[in-house]
Amino acid sequence: MKPASQRPVAPSRVLSMTIHAIGLLLFALSFSQVPKGTNPLRKGFGGPYKFLTIIALLLSTITFVIGFLADLLSVQPLFVAKSYMSLCATPVELLITIFYWSLYFIDRTKLTPPGHQLPLSHDLGLHAVPTAMLLADLLVLSPPWPINGRAAFVLDLGIAFSYWGWIEYCFSIVGWYPYPGLTLASPFKKLVLCVVWAAFLAATTVLLKKLHEKIIAITDTMRTVESSKTK
Repeated sequence: MKPASQRPVAPSRVLSMTIHAIGLLLFALSFSQVPKGTNPLRKGFGGPYKFLTIIALLLSTITFVIGFLADLLSVQPLFVAKSYMSLCATPVELLITIFYWSLYFIDRTKLTPPGHQLPLSHDLGLHAVPTAMLLADLLVLSPPWPINGRAAFVLDLGIAFSYWGWIEYCFSIVGWYPYPGLTLASPFKKLVLCVVWAAFLAATTVLLKKLHEKIIAITDTMRTVESSKTK
């Protein structure tokens, strides 16, 4: 029996559970390496959860936990909840991956203080694997996101301002930001950064949705052609 799903043709339950189980295993391995990090900026209140990467990994994990439970129990509200969690987590993870690896190959000291670079396996686990797993979940298992560009921008503004509020709260306690460049930025520059980041997230959301719908349309066409040949 296929799990309840909004997708026109639901994937097999075994495939869906396998992808979610593999994702959860990989996320757990990444979390197990987090305490081994030596970046001094992770100390104090908030710990590693001051970093957007770790927060995004947590969102990815929650998404896959809900997805696995939805596969296991075949409860429609869980599939819907997973879709909305994916809507929040996937664009964030994708942009983290793009920006991180772009800076990594240009000047990695802008990402991590010298002498505190992560092993490549851990780096991939934090900055590549979550994106790959979330894209697999979205493009293979899920229905199209129920959102348009304007709504995505409003949602992403909420995400951006929530993170800004969180790191400002951490700053009020520990006296430093997880990203040193923010120390010299004025409140106005931080406001602009949040709006720009939200715009990037919304654009990513719209592009992923269009790509997803295109893949579903092509897949459905191929199934129709194949079905007509067998008749």
